[in-house]
Amino acid sequence: MNPNSPDEYLTIQSPVREKIKVESSIFIATAVPVNSEETVKDKLQSISREFHDATHNCYAWRIKNPQPGCFKYSDAGEPRGTAGKPILSAIESEQLFNILVVVTRYFGGIKLGTGGLSRAYRLSAQNALQKAKKVTGWITSEIGMSYPLNLTGKVNQILGKYEARVLESNYENHARVRIQVRSGWLMNINKALVEATNGQVKFE
Repeated sequence: MNPNSPDEYLTIQSPVREKIKVESSIFIATAVPVNSEETVKDKLQSISREFHDATHNCYAWRIKNPQPGCFKYSDAGEPRGTAGKPILSAIESEQLFNILVVVTRYFGGIKLGTGGLSRAYRLSAQNALQKAKKVTGWITSEIGMSYPLNLTGKVNQILGKYEARVLESNYENHARVRIQVRSGWLMNINKALVEATNGQVKFE
């Protein structure tokens, strides 16, 4: 991963869950990869339904796609600043983006105090994140284009070079495709396509 590349970020490959016990309370951290606020909402609802009988379902999420620094957290009924911020701090410490962490608490009858709560929520989130497999993700853009059918070979060669993903394609009288490519490579792939086809590729 190149930390200086604005379209790269570190995330987790798949959901992970870890449980710890602090005093008599149970903390269950669930970390899941997400790519939009809409996905966050769906995952939050799903996890909250799963742990509907829990005392608290506190969370934090951070998304680099589509914009850096997009995040939110919630104490979900715990004293202010004792749950959401510590969970977000664990995410930031692992330098992760496009991730949601929900820490579910089942109160065991012994109060932990604000400091104890903060440490418990952060530790719970941290345990799950350290267990997760980290992968590099990229902010992507989608573009549509059309070109004469006889240029398909040249176009496909360039698409392959830039690891572009074909989302839609139609090869009847004229080739029309829609691709997904890393945002940081968008200008380069556009230039390469124009040069390879002598300007015969048209972007939509």
